[in-house]
Amino acid sequence: MNPHDLKNIVILQAVSAEALDRLATVLDERRFSAGQVIYAEGAPGDSMLFILEGSVRVEKRTSVTGTDTKTLTVLAAGDHFGEMSLFDQQPRSAAAVAGGETRLAQLPKAAFDTLLKSSSEAGLSVLFAMIRTASDRIRRLTSQLIVYDEIGKAIGESGSLQALLDVVLNQLSEATSADWGLLLLRSQFSTDWELRSSKGLTLSEQQKESIASGKGFIERMVQDPQGLIVRNISEEEPFKSGSRFGFELPALLLAPILVENRLRGIIALGDREIGEFTLNDLHLVHGVARQAGQAILNALHREEEAARSRHSRQFVRF
Repeated sequence: MNPHDLKNIVILQAVSAEALDRLATVLDERRFSAGQVIYAEGAPGDSMLFILEGSVRVEKRTSVTGTDTKTLTVLAAGDHFGEMSLFDQQPRSAAAVAGGETRLAQLPKAAFDTLLKSSSEAGLSVLFAMIRTASDRIRRLTSQLIVYDEIGKAIGESGSLQALLDVVLNQLSEATSADWGLLLLRSQFSTDWELRSSKGLTLSEQQKESIASGKGFIERMVQDPQGLIVRNISEEEPFKSGSRFGFELPALLLAPILVENRLRGIIALGDREIGEFTLNDLHLVHGVARQAGQAILNALHREEEAARSRHSRQFVRF
């Protein structure tokens, strides 16, 4: 393998050229097409892999006997995965699937053990990098668990829809380090959009009216209600030339709240740093939207019934 290919691997960027040359001699290059399984959940763990080109989805079955899976994370070129097998050789705890045309460099356990025994810089660099990565992933997982736990409690304990929406937006804004956040719900009685929760923004009446009418990024989500990451709104269509509200920052994350395949709401997050949001952020927001979607719809129905009851009482008194 060409050592030059390894220079874009994040955990190897501080490794000397000599160590990269040594590492390249023990790596095997592998290629996968979109959707091809790199390794299955439960398969023997015997190697670590570096992503040279493409992307990889890490998926786990949602039940022991079922075939449905949940995406745990999406890794891009420069990332690595499967490193725990170099330590314990336990079966793979999740599956890895190519997200597109993908090129990998595989480090077999036997080769890694040889590098460590020789106390080479290449082997030690990989070892220390794996420790740092494991620490980072544990911190991210801890943050996500807190988000799901807090929102789960809000679903079970919140007596009002507004309290639930505020918890959802606050937790997601903090977990993704967003500079601002909005949670919008589609009106039950018209085509208008209701701004139900916001964080980090002070909106003018004109901006609120534009939101209610479904302009800007709302129009894009109505046309295609799919989760979306915008690295730089000034460079990417349709946002570059489309209408805006005036508070957008370069980075934007949009996620639909879908219930029974109908668009019921939108979670929007913004950040001043270009490319700030990651696919892991998008998966977290998607997961929360799925978790809270039905609870939000049920609370909307309760609000509607309460409003009808108030109108009925007022009519009788009149």
